[in-house]
Amino acid sequence: MAGAAAGLALTASLTGCKADSGQDAKPSGSATPEGRVHLTAAQEALSKSATETGDLKSFRATMTTSTVVSGKTTDLKGDLAFQLQPKPAMKFDVPAIKTGDSSAAGFNEVLVDNTIYLKIPALAKTAGKPWVSFSLDQLGKATGVDVKAMEDQGHQADPALNAKMLTASKDVHKVGKETVDGVSTTHYKGTIALSEGLSKLNAEQKTQAQKIFSQTGLDKLKFDTWIDGKQLPRKLTLATPADAKLKFKTAMNYKGFNEPVSITAPPQSEVADGMQLKGLPSASPS
Repeated sequence: MAGAAAGLALTASLTGCKADSGQDAKPSGSATPEGRVHLTAAQEALSKSATETGDLKSFRATMTTSTVVSGKTTDLKGDLAFQLQPKPAMKFDVPAIKTGDSSAAGFNEVLVDNTIYLKIPALAKTAGKPWVSFSLDQLGKATGVDVKAMEDQGHQADPALNAKMLTASKDVHKVGKETVDGVSTTHYKGTIALSEGLSKLNAEQKTQAQKIFSQTGLDKLKFDTWIDGKQLPRKLTLATPADAKLKFKTAMNYKGFNEPVSITAPPQSEVADGMQLKGLPSASPS
């Protein structure tokens, strides 16, 4: 859950992970007597950011997540490289996962050509090789595993999907000018009702997100976003309200927009076919 609930974009599908152009993300605002929607300056900023991120081809991000379940806090920090065009590809590396005072080995995840490669200690012991591969199509048919949720580990950070959902905020406001990782940005803060945020996504994304969020019991999230002079998000934080049963806070620091990313499958000699394993241990990174 630490991974699956960490971001807004929980619903990007494998073959259609690219968000629709931000031009389709109509921000929420108040209607004038003539029926026109009046947007505040902050809402306009979110709308422009959604438009700019809609055409991204690639990005990098550092993701930090803290989740509290039954009084136990789980923290993880990972580096993400994501190619959105021409074909989706992803690499996500998490060195360690900390729960309370104990620390466990993390995981590595690579997505290339509709195949997901996982490097997780529990899987490696079963498979006899460092990496285990799964054809997402075969895995879904054979086991009933929600392969979209597995792949969401990286898609949740997609700035285009997040930017679209944030346009649903009705109380977003400007905090001020701040520097993020050496880049001058404008800080905006607000809340988003998940039902309204999901309405900004396409039908498939919305359906999958509703399945996931219905399990968390969440109906609202707090957010902070830092947008640079090119209308691109440099940082995004999401957090649950104080009274939420599931508590989490996640931060995504973005960089490398549209820069080339190198994402390749692990050496075949180090990969076991996950579909040949006798049992699939419950060692998913989410």
